[in-house]
Amino acid sequence: MPKLLVVDDEPLTVEMLETFLKLNGYETVAVLNGADALLMVQVEMPDAVLLDLQLPDLNGIEVCRKLRAGAYAQLPVIMITAHGSPEMRRRALEAGANAYFTKPIRFPDLIAELNRLLAARQAE
Repeated sequence: MPKLLVVDDEPLTVEMLETFLKLNGYETVAVLNGADALLMVQVEMPDAVLLDLQLPDLNGIEVCRKLRAGAYAQLPVIMITAHGSPEMRRRALEAGANAYFTKPIRFPDLIAELNRLLAARQAE
């Protein structure tokens, strides 16, 4: 069962994502800020990260850049955010995000993208 790290500062969003992901066969671990996300990646070794853009400490772009600069450069990262602007999308993808979803999330699209990213990683 693939393990996902869910990073969002809104507990209700975390709960909703975890419930949906578990119903679709994923194991989840969740944190509410960027610093904990960076620590939890090392502790839990997730198969992918679902990362909010706005966090109370490090923003999602900073977290993504740190992951890409370190030992987790190949870890799939999906940005999930309320920011739908083309500029924010561009910045997130330039920071290394593999995908960018705006809230409200279309869950079938999220699952399809997770499956695609995890299959590509397995094929490496």
